[in-house]
Amino acid sequence: MKRRILNIILGLLLPAMLYAQEVTLFKQHNMKRWGIPAGNYSGITHIDGDRYALVSDKQSADGWTEVSISFLPSGDIEKMQFIAQHYNAQTTGNARDAEGIVYVPGQGFFVCAENDQQILELSEEGTPTGRSLSVPTCYNADNIFFNYGFEALTYNTDTGIFWTTTEQGLKTDVAEPSTPASPTQTLLRIQSFNSNRQPLQQYAYKTESPKSKGSSRYFAFGVPELLSVNDTTLLVMEREFNIPKHYNRAKCNIRIYNVNPKQHQSITSTSQSLSEMDSSVFLHKKLICEFSTGFRIFGKKNFANYEGMCLGPKLTDGRQTILMIADSQNRAGNSLFHLKDYIRVSILNI
Repeated sequence: MKRRILNIILGLLLPAMLYAQEVTLFKQHNMKRWGIPAGNYSGITHIDGDRYALVSDKQSADGWTEVSISFLPSGDIEKMQFIAQHYNAQTTGNARDAEGIVYVPGQGFFVCAENDQQILELSEEGTPTGRSLSVPTCYNADNIFFNYGFEALTYNTDTGIFWTTTEQGLKTDVAEPSTPASPTQTLLRIQSFNSNRQPLQQYAYKTESPKSKGSSRYFAFGVPELLSVNDTTLLVMEREFNIPKHYNRAKCNIRIYNVNPKQHQSITSTSQSLSEMDSSVFLHKKLICEFSTGFRIFGKKNFANYEGMCLGPKLTDGRQTILMIADSQNRAGNSLFHLKDYIRVSILNI
């Protein structure tokens, strides 16, 4: 009996120990304390030095917000500072649903939006350059489920490769989006592009099933972000948030997986449905981090809907910091509680 109890305890502890070996997770920071304007921050990217860009999915105009971030020796954030907002005034009132942002040195910013399913380049002033990634036709706006298009976007300066995917599966790959009433895995196509903005390989990816069951006031599930760490490490953020009818027990679950596309076969057909393909075509994934935030009337009130990731500085021991940013819906709330613009740091130990 004692041995059985010990095995149960070890079974509960070992997953947490394994995650701890691969990721160090710091506490959430409320960006309001540093004077960062309220926003619907859905993406973040490093520019150079201490300069970072934030993109919001409900901006009044196309563009980005510039901030500076300084770090402690531990890798955690020491402070942030608002620098400027770089918006294209000509798009005021007609902004894209910007979800992900990356910076390409010597060029500018690429921003993906799920309302038009395009990935367009902006100058540092926030104006369009006329260049864009050549997105395959399978990602057209009429082939995505409402509000489940492009959210994820990452670029690696060493490889010169872009990566993107839709939040949930395409209509040609899944019968319906995953919901609390039908909590199923979704099937995704992770797409790469070369430095000339042309499509490269496409890979199949399968999410976990959502944990939420029953009805919800607000619900979102899928992949809101990718992060290319190097040529063998691509991080996939799986996000599920569920806000019940009366808000109590709202929760956001985040899982981050590591995949290595170089060790896997790419998809050769965009016409065959992923649902018809053998399970062997899907990328092997390894869970490296899992955490949740939530809201209870009598309990914790740290709810944060994380949507963006980018690389931070490397530590003196060579470990890589990663920044994650949450969408507060412009600090939505009431007299009792407001969502916060959270940012937090994790450190890869792999």
